[in-house]
Parts: sequence; C-alpha cells; structure tokens
Amino acid sequence: MKEVLRGPVNLFFGVAFPVLLLWALSVIYRQVGAVPGAHAVSGTDLTAAVAAYAPVFLSLFAGMLLAKDRTSSFLSRQFVSPMTAADFILGYTRPMLVVSLAQSLITFLCAGLFGYRLSVRLFIGAAVVLPVALMYTAIGLLCGCLLSDKAVGGVCGAMLTTVAFILSGVTVPVAIMGDALRHVAQALPFYNASQATIAAVGGDAGHVWAYLWIVCAYAFGGMAAAVFVFALRRRER
Repeated sequence: MKEVLRGPVNLFFGVAFPVLLLWALSVIYRQVGAVPGAHAVSGTDLTAAVAAYAPVFLSLFAGMLLAKDRTSSFLSRQFVSPMTAADFILGYTRPMLVVSLAQSLITFLCAGLFGYRLSVRLFIGAAVVLPVALMYTAIGLLCGCLLSDKAVGGVCGAMLTTVAFILSGVTVPVAIMGDALRHVAQALPFYNASQATIAAVGGDAGHVWAYLWIVCAYAFGGMAAAVFVFALRRRER
C-alpha cells in the first residue's frame, strides 16, 4: 500500500484521472446530445462505466510492483518465510482492492459535480467494481510474474488500458463494431464489467450477475494462474 501511495503518478492515475476522464466524457456527450438524431450516454451509465474502467490502472501498479520485487533482493529475503505462493499473491492483491474501493467512491461522489444524482446505489456500484478490480489486479500480477517491469509498463500501461477503453462499450458502442468484434467484446471481461456496474447503479439488480459472472471467471482464473506461475518462479530461485 505504501509503494502505491508513495508515488504522485500512481495517485494521479488512481484517483484524479478517472474523475478527469468522467468530466471530459460528460462534456463530450453533452455536446453529442445536442446533435439532432445523435444518441448520448446518460450520466448514470457514463459514471458507472468510468468507475468500472478505472481499476485498469491497478494492473499496472500491481504488475510493476511485483516485477520490481522479483528483480531485487526483496522477494529473495521474503522466501525464507513459511508463506506460500498464494500468501504472496494475496499480499499484493488486498491493498489493490482497498485502493479500488476508495477510487470507486471518489469517482461516484465527484460525479455529483457533473450532474449525476447521488444515491445509495453508488455503494452497490462500488461493491460490484471490486470483482473488476480483482480481475485487473490478477492480470497485472500474472504479467509481473512473467515480464520485467519495463515490459509490464508496455503491456498493462499501454495495451491493456487501450483495449479495455475501446472494448468497454462506452466510447465505441458495441452495436456498431460489427458481429465479429462485438462477439469478442462480449466474451472479454471489459464490456461485461461496465454493463454489470451500469446495471447495479441503475437499479437493475436482476441483470448484474448476468454480466458479473464473466468478470469473476476471469478474475479467479487470473488469480489461479498468477499463483501457479509465482510458485514456479519461486522454485527457480
């Protein structure tokens, strides 16, 4: 937690950037709504989608942190402890979930400045974002087990953030992507994460799990893979 909060860049992308992104998209979609025949995303849906996208930066934080610890003597000293690979991975994961919860609440609360009507549903939305944060953290830790810190920056900091932003269905509606790309987007967790959060914040609780189970499958699959690869890396030491 100290490593994440110590860097001003981490704080900017973890807290300030989602709020700035929400403000920018709110301004853009407000202009789109003024165009005859154009369809603008509602403030509620936009806020939920941005809150679901914001944890993507946790993959970068977690991945670079683990990759740097691997290349230093820090983990080598820790390996004398009786902790298992699962203990290590959970140790990296739990602070990220705390950061995600704070990130979601700040994003939802600041959304009130952009016309979003605050309600108790934002707490439900923040809870739904937690499995999303677990999924992104698992991706980051898996990359941290396999790649160097510079490579993690490229994969999680550039490629993953771009892919998640496009395929979340907020900036580019899934309906206009074409059948092939639409099916790919619906099979990946990014679109399902935004839709689950939109359903939770919009009061459509019956449709949350229809999307959230896909995110959970990726999250637990990624965590299992990270534990397995970490255990293999530990044996190589």
